[in-house]
Amino acid sequence: MFNRLRNAETQTKTIMEKNVNEILMLRYQIKRYQAMRKGAMCQALNSKLQKLLAQQAQAL
Repeated sequence: MFNRLRNAETQTKTIMEKNVNEILMLRYQIKRYQAMRKGAMCQALNSKLQKLLAQQAQAL
């Protein structure tokens, strides 16, 4: 029973770490596309970013 709880916590932690890395990468990409004045790509990436942020908020 305790091992299942530990495994679930470990999996959740790993997923959250992956989400943090992906969020940071999306923010970097958004800044790059903004600098290149690629509005459509910025909007698409912002959409992905908002979904990830919402998922992370639910996980906490």
